[in-house]
Amino acid sequence: EPTKSQSPVPVDTRRSEAVAVDIPRPTPPFWGTQLLQPSDISLEEIFWHMDLQALVAGQWQFRKPKEQSKEEYQAFLNEQVYPILETWKQRIIAENLLHPQVIYGYFPCQSEGNTLYVYDSNSPNAKEITQFEFPRQKSSRRLCIADFFAPKDSGIIDVFPMQAVTVGDIATEFAQKLFANNQYTDYLYFHGLAVQVAEALAEWTHARIRRELGFGAEEPDNIRDILAQRYQGSRYSFGYPACPNIQDQFKQLDLLETSRINLYMDESEQLYPEQSTTAIITYHPVAKYFTA
Repeated sequence: EPTKSQSPVPVDTRRSEAVAVDIPRPTPPFWGTQLLQPSDISLEEIFWHMDLQALVAGQWQFRKPKEQSKEEYQAFLNEQVYPILETWKQRIIAENLLHPQVIYGYFPCQSEGNTLYVYDSNSPNAKEITQFEFPRQKSSRRLCIADFFAPKDSGIIDVFPMQAVTVGDIATEFAQKLFANNQYTDYLYFHGLAVQVAEALAEWTHARIRRELGFGAEEPDNIRDILAQRYQGSRYSFGYPACPNIQDQFKQLDLLETSRINLYMDESEQLYPEQSTTAIITYHPVAKYFTA
């Protein structure tokens, strides 16, 4: 007889009442995956999606000193920092220093409790190929990523978008070369920029998915609103609070067949190439970042 203290805590799998089931469900332009090569991707467009604040203050460490006014800091950025950025952007294009590649796709799915069932996009009778378990918030609105997709008992087959992006091994190799040649300032500029271009590529891909699912009309026209998630839905990466199980990324890389772009995760759960990100996407209007 197990004592009370040993009995397993029942998992709360009731749907959150904050997440409507009865919403329009989009039809994707294709099922399965699509691979985009550097020739399919405009670096200019990717640069537009870049988080300048994260680059300048975060990666490059040009933070506003306390004694400086906003205007003085902005003038410093305009005169000193943005010209550096412009030079590097031109150099990256001229010398082909980043190889942006993307695999994204749409998978049929349904949810039940805290589980998302993913189906084979080539099989007409919804053959299950994998499933993901997501944690549910213990309080507040009790959100769980599974709730954002159509439940099994609705009879609706929903769409589960996923993406994986990289700027390629070349980014790591070129950064290492700069470092080995004691060009530390150039190393800092290039490495920081490569990190933020990979993030921008993820933003760009997510925006493409929103347009393809029919949410283009609500799309912000400026990067500040995009970074503030002022669009429909959200994207989540494994390892973060709403989907903490990083092991699920192995399943995700398999589904997207990222070996086609030499993108993989090793046993220590490190993604390669270094400047790469993956995400799962939900279009449900309630979906934003939350902690489980």
